[in-house]
Amino acid sequence: MGEAGDVARSVVAQFRRDGFVAPESAERTEFEVWDRTTPGRVLLVALQTLLMLRAEDGRSDLGRPVRGLDEEEAGLMLRTLLGDATAVPETSRRDLITLDRLLGLLASVIAEESMSEEEVDALLEAAEESCRAVGPWDESDDRRPLGGELVDLGGLLVPTEPGLKIELMSSREDGSIVGVTVIRGRTAIQLQAFRALGDTSWATVREDLARTIRGRGGSAEERFGPAGTELQAVVRVQGPPGKDRQTARVLGHDGPGWILRGFVSGVGAEPDSTEEWPYVTFQGTVVRPPSAPSADDPLIRLRWPESGV
Repeated sequence: MGEAGDVARSVVAQFRRDGFVAPESAERTEFEVWDRTTPGRVLLVALQTLLMLRAEDGRSDLGRPVRGLDEEEAGLMLRTLLGDATAVPETSRRDLITLDRLLGLLASVIAEESMSEEEVDALLEAAEESCRAVGPWDESDDRRPLGGELVDLGGLLVPTEPGLKIELMSSREDGSIVGVTVIRGRTAIQLQAFRALGDTSWATVREDLARTIRGRGGSAEERFGPAGTELQAVVRVQGPPGKDRQTARVLGHDGPGWILRGFVSGVGAEPDSTEEWPYVTFQGTVVRPPSAPSADDPLIRLRWPESGV
């Protein structure tokens, strides 16, 4: 088990022993940091795994109450953790998924299932491995899946399949390729990669982007989605009254020295959308950082594929 799994195991043991989250456990867990493998993410995936196994057996509720959660709140959390998109907005509005509640649910299920320490360790180890097996990927990462068709755009290798349309985005200044848009039906995801300079991360980019959107008359709220922490936003665009706003989801991921950003628009960006393919595309994308990056340009440039698009 890796470092994140070891910390997750000690946090679970401390909570089961004491019945509350100790300050040092809260700090070590890095809860709500979803853009890399943290102990908090391992705990979340472990709980989701247990709940899904129970649901497959026809058990979609808890057998015992959880301290700090009434029946309705517990039901909302369970539905959200099991992937029910209709429960997400209310769960997010009430800020129900907190570390203490998550650990309360996890401890409750562990107790109800009469899991041994060895079984709990195996669960956390599998959860950690699952966290590490999800992209986006750096080209040098030997854990990335080798199956599936990828369009080689130089700085990005993007998953493709029948029914997807790919359009490249050019810079108005010099005509270079600065991003790619993948389209299916009435949904699109725009992908751009940047080098992470200084203390830049998806968290800092997300904060700046939310501030900018709000400053221009739009709205932006953080939420947890299939690709980690994202922005659910309404962006001001040019157009007549009533058509001057666009709903969007903004995804992001921290890689080794780079950040990948995905801008989902159209039907798939609506709060109640359950479209999965934009997330599958985002998480299947491979980033190829330049071997000789520009000193003052963080954008990872792309190129036309040799076979065309």
